[in-house]
Amino acid sequence: MSSKVEGFFAIEHDIVMKIIDEYGLNTACHFITQCSGRSGLGKQTSWSKHAVHRYAGLSVRVAMKTEANLIEGGYLTKTRGGKHPRFTLADSQAGTIAWIPHSFVTGTLAEECSPLKLIRQTSSDDTLRLILDLYWRQDIVNEGGFNFIYRRFECSQKIAGLGAFSIYAFDETTELKAEEDFVKPYGDWSVAYETLLSTGLVYEVPYLFDSEDGLPLFPLINPYNQEPLSDLETVAIESLPDQFAYNASIHDYCLMVPSHIKKPVLKSLLFPRYRQHTQMMKAAYAATMDRIESIRCLYQRHIKDISKTNQGLIKDESKNINDNSNIVLTMSDTDKGWAYE
Repeated sequence: MSSKVEGFFAIEHDIVMKIIDEYGLNTACHFITQCSGRSGLGKQTSWSKHAVHRYAGLSVRVAMKTEANLIEGGYLTKTRGGKHPRFTLADSQAGTIAWIPHSFVTGTLAEECSPLKLIRQTSSDDTLRLILDLYWRQDIVNEGGFNFIYRRFECSQKIAGLGAFSIYAFDETTELKAEEDFVKPYGDWSVAYETLLSTGLVYEVPYLFDSEDGLPLFPLINPYNQEPLSDLETVAIESLPDQFAYNASIHDYCLMVPSHIKKPVLKSLLFPRYRQHTQMMKAAYAATMDRIESIRCLYQRHIKDISKTNQGLIKDESKNINDNSNIVLTMSDTDKGWAYE
């Protein structure tokens, strides 16, 4: 058994889900560990119960039982015994290949508790199910990330209009939303979400969409290094007259949205801390960076001539703005100044 940290390996998602349903968490962790010892999509692996003990944290005695479960269920065939056994993994015709980073099984540092071991220690079948679903189903290129379960933000009415943009306020909630068909196999998907989040193996990325089921516009933190994209957050606040600072201060986010978008939605999407270095992930990174740079260019192009010297146009009328957070501003197309809508 040689330790693999770099690269990634394949699992048949449908097979692992069946193992979870039939035998539970420990046996599924055993199978994933043995999959980590395969080469590409090959079916042969030399990783055995000793690798399971080392990386998944199962005792050798328990690993012997989970190995027997896999053999009994037809998910594993022992082709050679002895001190250096060999196994053949079950094949799947469903085409549900998920690529998992080797570091998910081995960890990245000496003495580090591997992600797989952390998941096993939760004693939650659903938590393992969720992180594997995340690896298999996340579509960063087209949907910004994993959209099947997310934390929603409450959107206020439009606060202001500024030329080609509208400014909306958003407030974080504790409410989780999920696609009904997706969560049917779960016992308690919301608990699985919070449990997975508590392990530190994933984190939430606030992401703006053009509508509830629409396309992603841009994230509010860089999903790949978790650095806040402060300029995307503050541009709306800095464009508002000083009298409207109160409106911005009482909300978690004030964001500038193209004015033709009438129902923007802010969601917190889960991102895995351990990621596959695949061509798909490279494309996902490029798509994300393109969204960030595109919105920056759009902001710069449309607001470079906006100045707060125009505040005088509404100064007298807005003296009671702090007492009325429902007032909406708009920018006149003729004088480019602020006026009430």
